[in-house]
Amino acid sequence: MLQHIVLFCIDRFRGERSIAAIDHLLNGKKTAQTLQDSKWYGVSRLFGTVPIERSRLLHVARELEEKAFVYQTGEHIYRITPTGKEEIRHFVLPSYVDGWKHMNESSSFWKRLSLLVQAIANIVHRTSFEPVHRDESTQLFVKRWLFQHKHIPTTARLLYHEMNELLSGVEEKEANIFVWRLTTHARIGWTNEQIAYAIEEEDVTVLLLFQNVLHYMLDMTEKEKEKFPLLYSLRQQKRTQLTSSAEKTWALLKEGYSLEQIAQLRRLKKGTIEDHIVEIATYVPSFVITPFLEENKRTRIIQHARQLQTNKLRMIKEALPDASYFEIRLALARWEREDV
Repeated sequence: MLQHIVLFCIDRFRGERSIAAIDHLLNGKKTAQTLQDSKWYGVSRLFGTVPIERSRLLHVARELEEKAFVYQTGEHIYRITPTGKEEIRHFVLPSYVDGWKHMNESSSFWKRLSLLVQAIANIVHRTSFEPVHRDESTQLFVKRWLFQHKHIPTTARLLYHEMNELLSGVEEKEANIFVWRLTTHARIGWTNEQIAYAIEEEDVTVLLLFQNVLHYMLDMTEKEKEKFPLLYSLRQQKRTQLTSSAEKTWALLKEGYSLEQIAQLRRLKKGTIEDHIVEIATYVPSFVITPFLEENKRTRIIQHARQLQTNKLRMIKEALPDASYFEIRLALARWEREDV
């Protein structure tokens, strides 16, 4: 599975990004560049889904090169071969995995649910326990939740029925993986590595199947809130996909401040504010980019990007010397949104 994921990313990046970019993508690094790459190259579903060390990615890349699936064009930069193309012709991610869509919620939802299951199981069986998650925000949330649902035996039954209903909607293997991760009064939840060893699967496969169930739960509780009220109540309020720093810039833009004024107010470099504006253009449909980029120049940038078949800024810049890198990035950000 991991080889196919790396090969898929190499194919999508078209020799324009290195293994470091794949590392940032799979680990869910929330930088302007990685967030933009996720959309520009059509790999957003993989965002943050396979958090592994770069050394392992480099090892996989070398294995792919030995198999003649890829060839190296620069330091840690690869392109796919026809043989590699054939190898991933039928590659598909598990149906519900969408790291981009759930980047701000999946981790907190899992922590809350798994700690709640552990707490309820131990309360019902009158046993003491060490919480599986130690961060204060998760513990405080679960304590408050339990205080609001005081009749624990009834709550336990209702939560069981909701989870059983949802887990019946996925493959048995995936449901088992999800349940094995849970800690109760009687057993400690298994790690992905323990599950992988038990069912003789790659750890990355187990991780993706687990996330497939988690993301399925998030999708279904959003679509059918009334059917799964307890699970829905564990979800975070909707948050923008902007980074916190870009959100602050967006708030100032809405108040009418210019790019230069925002840089001065926030004591940040102009380039950092430009990064924020590109990020805002990518994720906020209502954001108007014309104050920063004339429409005729935007059109010319997109035309050259199409002709050159690239998102590589330097190549577009060479073809359009009158366009700044900021303008090119801004045009590509909005172009990708229109094409989604």
